Amino acid sequence: MDIKVNKRQGQLLSDTITQWQQQQLIDDQQALQLRQSYHIINFDWKLLAVYSFWIAIACFILSVILLVADDYLMALVSRLINTPASVLTVLSAILASLLFYFGVKRRQRYPQKTVSNEAMFFFGVLITAVASGFFSHTTLALHWRDSIFILLPTIIYAIVGLQLRSVLVWLFALLGIGLWVLTETSYLAQDHYLFWGMNIPLRFILVGMLIVGLSAIFKPHSRFYFAKEATLFIGLIYFFTALWMLTIFGNYDSLRAWSHVKQVELWGWSVAMFCITISAIFYGIKTNTSLIRAFGIIFLLLCLYSRYFEYFWNTLHKALFFAILALSFWGIGSRAEKIWQLGNKK
Repeated sequence: MDIKVNKRQGQLLSDTITQWQQQQLIDDQQALQLRQSYHIINFDWKLLAVYSFWIAIACFILSVILLVADDYLMALVSRLINTPASVLTVLSAILASLLFYFGVKRRQRYPQKTVSNEAMFFFGVLITAVASGFFSHTTLALHWRDSIFILLPTIIYAIVGLQLRSVLVWLFALLGIGLWVLTETSYLAQDHYLFWGMNIPLRFILVGMLIVGLSAIFKPHSRFYFAKEATLFIGLIYFFTALWMLTIFGNYDSLRAWSHVKQVELWGWSVAMFCITISAIFYGIKTNTSLIRAFGIIFLLLCLYSRYFEYFWNTLHKALFFAILALSFWGIGSRAEKIWQLGNKK
């Protein structure tokens, strides 16, 4: 069996085999066989394929957003095709269904082409959004609010993503949930910044928590376990980004009210974010959950840098600030090293 690995993975395998040899877990012949079972590729073509497809998808997303958001363009397309919006809605829905169908057939025929297969499903996602845009111009839905036309494709993405076991389609469902919550709560707030006493970042704290909780439902032997990591990722993105914004803007109902507030008055949110990120780091280390650990580290640093620019930019020398940070993290690292050594001794 010949395994293709990149340079980083190859170095890791080589170091592991060498360590096994030194510990006499394997002999020289077995080590040679293991080293001959893989070879290092100089260029990661799979990574290039992933990046290329994601760039293509991002460009398509921007294209669809600009098209659907522009009422003039949607009306112009309808006039050019000279077809009622209701007919265009039906045709778009049929086309989206066919794209999902052929995507499944292509995945069954070429199961090894995981990247391009997922990208194929994107075209179904794209046309579903277009169908929703056309539907908003029909006489039936002319007076419906905008959030409904976000909710409809979101429900479709969720059903299709879970049924077809497509991470890409499921990601769009999770992103659609966030966009729907934003538009729906903004509409219900009646042009005010607060909905049930919460501004937009505080609302997304709850959205993030709910999505993170949803990821815990997907158990290892569940049919939907494939969506666990993607769900956790989007939930953490919502949660930590919203928490970071709260440390800057607080839970105020207008930009005018926020502009009269001193940043020192928002220290409670900063303390909360500091405690939560530290807890996330320790939880990620304890449970070996790299995603939670990475989010904890990234947003802890983001929180510290943000507080520095808010409180100490004009008062504390830059070198002194970073020296204090270095000493504090050195202390944390030393303590962690002692705990690790005690664990090894046991």
